[in-house]
Amino acid sequence: MANEVILTDDQKMAVLKIWNESETPPALMDIVKSAFPEGNYDGRSKQGRAVSKFLRGRNLKARSASEYVKKDVPDLTADQKVYISNHCALMKPLEIARAIFNDRELTNLNNEVNVVRDYIKTLDPKVTHIVAENEEQQEDSGYKPPKSLNAVVHRVNKYVPVGLDKDKLTPIQKKSAEALLGYLHTFRYSHQINTYTSDEDRTLFESSFVRYTHDKPDLTQEEVDQYIVLATEVVISSSIQANIVRLQELLDDIADDTEGRRISMSLVESISSARTEYNQCVTRQQKLLNDLKVKRSERISKQVKENASILNLVEVWKDEESRVKMIKLANMRKQIVEKEIENLSTMDEIKCRIFGLSKEEGLNG
Repeated sequence: MANEVILTDDQKMAVLKIWNESETPPALMDIVKSAFPEGNYDGRSKQGRAVSKFLRGRNLKARSASEYVKKDVPDLTADQKVYISNHCALMKPLEIARAIFNDRELTNLNNEVNVVRDYIKTLDPKVTHIVAENEEQQEDSGYKPPKSLNAVVHRVNKYVPVGLDKDKLTPIQKKSAEALLGYLHTFRYSHQINTYTSDEDRTLFESSFVRYTHDKPDLTQEEVDQYIVLATEVVISSSIQANIVRLQELLDDIADDTEGRRISMSLVESISSARTEYNQCVTRQQKLLNDLKVKRSERISKQVKENASILNLVEVWKDEESRVKMIKLANMRKQIVEKEIENLSTMDEIKCRIFGLSKEEGLNG
């Protein structure tokens, strides 16, 4: 056939090379691309048919595009198992898989995530404190706050090195965790955290809020809103700082020519403006944090004074009650003594003994 494509020796070598280097039969499209790298040919093209004919002549069959290829399940190394054991209480299986396999593109459907999840199931829950996935999982559609006290404790341990033990919480720790659970379920908090599209910003916002409020069970709703604003400022400052780094990298890459100098001046101005904005953001954070500390301190001091006044009243009441009881007891004792004296005064024999009188003298005077 005049239009038939004949493979050259180099193309045949390229086909055999990709075949021999593959552990499983490679896809026909990949083989065609290795033989004809300059074009975008598939198996139905003349080039593709030429490759198929060459393979058939050697009793080789390439994998079709529709043929399913089962991916191998990765084996965990000893270091990866140690990492999973140390972090399964604070991280989801997807987060762990992305970390140990160094692949941010993994999803919950990948074998790597399933391997991590299966290994976690073999660990002792008493040691790992695994949180139920239905409570901890955050869907891509939006942020899901923790739903139980145990989940809140794990969230606190994730961001704050306090080492809370869910089975040994003190009364004040339990009260603080219950209060934090309420804070995380406010509409204002959920609305704000769901405005962030990246997981990094959501995590930074949540970690900042939890660190500021995990030990403050007595916050008013106004103070909760202010701490939400404070956590928002933390995310803003982080974003500004990232922009400064990117602008600085661009400035370092600019060529030292006329056009480059113009661009450099523009970048310098942008960096200066970003740094000013960053400093203003940090100043706002410090001022807001100080205001919150002062307000809470004044409120607690007022409560202490009020409680002290109540305690003083109680003490005064107790003192008055004790005084009345003591007076009553003294009166009762006085009455008993008077009665005994009267009894003694009627006893002639005792009177005679006291005064040294005999019976005869007593009768005769």
